[in-house]
Amino acid sequence: MSNFVLLSHVLKQDTPSYGNRDKVIIRVNSSIKAGETANSSCLVLSNNHIGTHIDVPRHFSIDGKRTVDYPIGDYVFDTCQVIDLPRNKACLIGPDDLKEIIIRPDIELLLIRTGFENLRGQDAYWNDNPGLAPELADYLRERFPMLRCVGFDFISVTSWKHRTEGRLAHKAFLAPENDGKEIWAIEDMSLKDAPANIKLVIVAPLMVEDGNGTAVTVIAEY
Repeated sequence: MSNFVLLSHVLKQDTPSYGNRDKVIIRVNSSIKAGETANSSCLVLSNNHIGTHIDVPRHFSIDGKRTVDYPIGDYVFDTCQVIDLPRNKACLIGPDDLKEIIIRPDIELLLIRTGFENLRGQDAYWNDNPGLAPELADYLRERFPMLRCVGFDFISVTSWKHRTEGRLAHKAFLAPENDGKEIWAIEDMSLKDAPANIKLVIVAPLMVEDGNGTAVTVIAEY
């Protein structure tokens, strides 16, 4: 019998954002308690890269693919692995950090659990977050040809304390040179309850016309 777990955070008004620059606004439009016919709400995201969300090539490439340009089946991952790399401060995760970890060769979705989500709700979550090193993209691309996406439990590919390297890392993963294969990124995930024996992961993006990135609901079956 299958079980399911949510690997994305619920959008709330106190949802943290990269650089603490953007907000989620939720307000009541109508209320049954107020004597109106139905409950309805207004949801405003001041940036489409807030909360648990996916980055695709258009985020860092003028002609890169958007979320709507991929077949819907590409958002289903049959081979997924969670790896543990505990981190509690700003740093860059690079190839050396993965060399001693056994990763299945047919991996499609790699989830990096650092435990940094324990600081979600504190300024440190956006100010002192880990990030991914630019050279990690080619390292993964060369060793795991089936890899299509990486996800992690911190706020961005870019560490706020290493923004120059973060911009390079975004490009290296999403818009590589020499026609390299793009690797999506799912930022600000909830991985504390992610099981080791994941069978299937569904990433459900909010489909919008200019989908350079968007909020996602991530469900794992185990």
